[in-house]
Amino acid sequence: MLKWLTITSVALVVFITLLLGLGYLLKEHEIATIHLKDQLDQERADQTAKKNKQTLNRIIEKSLVEVVEKTTKYSRKTLRSVKQQILVKNLICSSTKQCVLIDIKFSDLKCTFAINTIGASLLAKSGDASSSVGKCPSYPKKSELSCQNNLCTYGNINN
Repeated sequence: MLKWLTITSVALVVFITLLLGLGYLLKEHEIATIHLKDQLDQERADQTAKKNKQTLNRIIEKSLVEVVEKTTKYSRKTLRSVKQQILVKNLICSSTKQCVLIDIKFSDLKCTFAINTIGASLLAKSGDASSSVGKCPSYPKKSELSCQNNLCTYGNINN
């Protein structure tokens, strides 16, 4: 009887050890699968964000081209002043460091404009003081100089 009891208890211990080993392997596999799933979800999210950014960049690029075309058309038709032409042609920037805030004196008004550094140096060299402008742009009180959508701007950047 003791012999059968020993054999049964040894078989039971082996069986329980085998079940515990399989349970441990199953748990480790589940952890690895969850980690892999999270990694794949992150990659999908990154790809989606990249596609959205590319789409947004295309829209911005298209709108900038339209603005430049309209500005060029406008400058050919109505602008006669050298200062006004320099202002229109020198708004492009790639960082805020390239933008400066300048005061331009026209024959009737003195206006503040955001322009790139190249345009500022060209305006300093130009001696055209006979031009006139209808009115100066108005800015909010907490305005900041910035480069938004590759254009020098002076305004409230929070809106």
